[in-house]
Amino acid sequence: MKKKASGKTLGVVFAILAIAIWSGNFVISRGLSDTYAPSVIAFCRWTLALVIMLPFAIKHVIKDWQLILKQKWVIIACGITGTGVYNLLCYWAGRTTSATNLSLLATSSPIFTIIIMRIIFKEKITPKRVFGIVLAILGVAFLLVKGDINVLLTMNFTIGDILILIATLLWSIYTILNKYKDPNISTWSFIFCSFIVAFAVTLPFFIGHCAMYGFPQFERVGIACFFYLAIGCCICAFMLWNLAVTAIGATNASIIYNTIPVFSCIIAYLVLGEPILPVQIISIIVIFAGVTIAQDSIKLRKKDRTE
Repeated sequence: MKKKASGKTLGVVFAILAIAIWSGNFVISRGLSDTYAPSVIAFCRWTLALVIMLPFAIKHVIKDWQLILKQKWVIIACGITGTGVYNLLCYWAGRTTSATNLSLLATSSPIFTIIIMRIIFKEKITPKRVFGIVLAILGVAFLLVKGDINVLLTMNFTIGDILILIATLLWSIYTILNKYKDPNISTWSFIFCSFIVAFAVTLPFFIGHCAMYGFPQFERVGIACFFYLAIGCCICAFMLWNLAVTAIGATNASIIYNTIPVFSCIIAYLVLGEPILPVQIISIIVIFAGVTIAQDSIKLRKKDRTE
């Protein structure tokens, strides 16, 4: 029991660390969108990630090759949903919608996950879990509009909002697909192979961009950002997230995903010097309270089952 508890605690820590890293992805991607096309950003991050991972992952891939072949459809599905298409849609959405809409709509991930888990896996939805998720989403909304309800009521929705909703649905599917990962396949092998799929997905878009506008010109700041996306947001964050899903489950991990605006707010303060207002502190407390309540409801249900 102690090992199980410590494993779940570690899973929560992994999920939070992954989300903290991905929060930097939103900040950097918004900064790069004025200089680089979405297809260029996506292609460069996966290409760099594969090159950096190759020396470390190749021995695991060779060892796990037969298992990889047996799970090829799971890996391909993960590569399309959670890596390739998801990020392309996010980058495209960022060009036609506001940062507020982008972050707010991205918090619908737990809703999609719970609906899918309920329909396909018949997972029980407790009132306490629903209350925790609603509380967390309200905290996110309050944080993004800085306490001004009028901002929420007057939000204008664009094609980018539809794209980010589709991307969030794909992310929920990716998180659930991790339940099907063969535990005998190493995380290095699984992620590296899914990155190959993401590379294959983004390659045609990159070639199309080069054919229309020429090969992109890279600046030092842009290159540094691409390395952060490759090492941090691709390799480190995806490894942490996959380990988290294995330890605490898809629904739990998806609920914790709601904390991403919190870390975006903190990064904006540290990097851009944006002040953290009292209303934002209240929102952060509400978000973490909602996530904690949702997590506790799951633990209690599991405890009841064992009794």
